[in-house]
Amino acid sequence: MNTKRVLLAFVVGIAVQAGVYLYLDRVLFAPASDFQIAGTNQQEALGFGVEPNGQSYYSFDKRFMATIVDDQVSIYEAGKKGEPQRINLHGKKVSFFEWLPDRNLAIFATYGYDNETGNYEVHIAQYDPVYPERELDTPIEDAPEDSKIVDVAYSTATNVVYMKLEVAPERYRIYRTDANYDTRRIHVQAENIGRIAVFYDEDIFFYDNLRTGVVYMFEGATSSWREISPVGNYRLVGIDGQDIYVAELNRDDKVIAAYRGRLRQGFTKIATYKTPEDFSKLTLNSMLEASDKMESAGDTNK
Repeated sequence: MNTKRVLLAFVVGIAVQAGVYLYLDRVLFAPASDFQIAGTNQQEALGFGVEPNGQSYYSFDKRFMATIVDDQVSIYEAGKKGEPQRINLHGKKVSFFEWLPDRNLAIFATYGYDNETGNYEVHIAQYDPVYPERELDTPIEDAPEDSKIVDVAYSTATNVVYMKLEVAPERYRIYRTDANYDTRRIHVQAENIGRIAVFYDEDIFFYDNLRTGVVYMFEGATSSWREISPVGNYRLVGIDGQDIYVAELNRDDKVIAAYRGRLRQGFTKIATYKTPEDFSKLTLNSMLEASDKMESAGDTNK
């Protein structure tokens, strides 16, 4: 009788262990494009909030997956069993998380009261799961209490990162850091800032002023800036290579047209919306599709 119980317990244990491994292989590390985030605009389009607790994020090649729960980030590697890498946030929370689109490097922002110091802190961090000992953590020195980073734009070719710090409802600041860990505030022509973006291979930053409907550029090397949007009420949609996509809004802040442009070349209309759209529905992918349709129509008319 006792022997049967021991065998039964052994079989149940094996079954449970097999079930766990099956979950890891079939569920936890199963490719899921819904969690594949390729950039800031894609993250916004997928509806992830500024506090992605409990969400999962896959690296570009799906080798790594990060999960964020409470004050801890766990990094799992596909094909490896056992304990994941864990990033201790010392009591702080995550307000932004994203894998770079071309390498297994995570960028994330934390905020809150540090368990050890008791001070309110805001940090921007980089984490490489292949070389975890190279974790970089940069504080925002003059971040006000209760502020947090809610968006990040990075130039992967120049290692420059721009951060959007929320200091109050509809009030933001912009900070910049680079490969030399020189982190400073960038004074911009707006407080109520919408989307942000930066060129992949140049330190040129873009943002919009939601109050005035103007899109600006800022050149990091010279600290010069200028308006780039046409006259009217415009919002920044995103950047693709050297192409800049903006949307024109009516008095009700609904989208009535979309444009593609380049610096020093101006903008060309690529779409008109007979029924005004909510700006939140516009993504970089939808802009690329509209641009392709416009070019196809132009080829047909030749």
